Amino acid sequence: MAEEVLVEAYGPVAVITLNRPQAHNSLSPGIIQGLGEAYQRCDTDDSVRAVVLTGAGKSFCAGADMSAGAQTFDGEAVSVEVDSCPLAMQAFEVRKPVIAACSGHAVGAGLGIAMQTDIRVFADECKYGFLQSRRGVVTDFAMEFILPRVVGMEKALELLMRGQRLSGQEAVAWGLAGRSVPAAEVLATALEIARDIAVNSAPMAVAMHKRLLWQGLHMTYNGLAEKESRALNFTMSKPDAIEGGMAWFERREPVWQGSLAEDWPAWMDE
Repeated sequence: MAEEVLVEAYGPVAVITLNRPQAHNSLSPGIIQGLGEAYQRCDTDDSVRAVVLTGAGKSFCAGADMSAGAQTFDGEAVSVEVDSCPLAMQAFEVRKPVIAACSGHAVGAGLGIAMQTDIRVFADECKYGFLQSRRGVVTDFAMEFILPRVVGMEKALELLMRGQRLSGQEAVAWGLAGRSVPAAEVLATALEIARDIAVNSAPMAVAMHKRLLWQGLHMTYNGLAEKESRALNFTMSKPDAIEGGMAWFERREPVWQGSLAEDWPAWMDE
């Protein structure tokens, strides 16, 4: 059987590909395990400074594998307890930016996986939606936590309760993604964003910004401000704080030295 999750390096950008095109990249044990492991690998590898997540074939991810027919969501037929966040590592836990390149359809849990990423690029001509209510089940991947914070409570309620399908441009209007382009341009657009971050932004500053933003969703203002100041002082004491200014002054690409593997402070995860 072909490997269901592929990881390829394009310089400082890692591309993770869901690789079940014959099944529209619907979820399987191989997809779940492989994606979590790929995220873990990218998080700890200093050579990876940004991550692009995409899907092989015509779909990004079609969500649950419906090939079992009536037994797909049959509680008596499911032997493994369902976890709303089954991945070993979630996209928002990866310290590198994770960009979803959804050049194909993303529905149900497939859209949930995309919503856990930091930046999303959708395709004008593809469909996006949380269809679980229309299948008689509740959504997963903690969408009730993430969606209200991304699109607002009213839109989150309608998206989950109604389960409508949106085009890429409609999804952008709803706040589910930052941009929608023709399908043929989605991956290139995501790679361009990833490369820009990987080359021009200091890895430690990027990682700390990401961690602070996601942690800030459930922190007090004072708690977040205090931790942000600590992070600022930490980065100001490192060589990259000098390198950023020198690279700008000398009109060249920066040569970043910061290592998440060696220099990441434990207090950032507290």
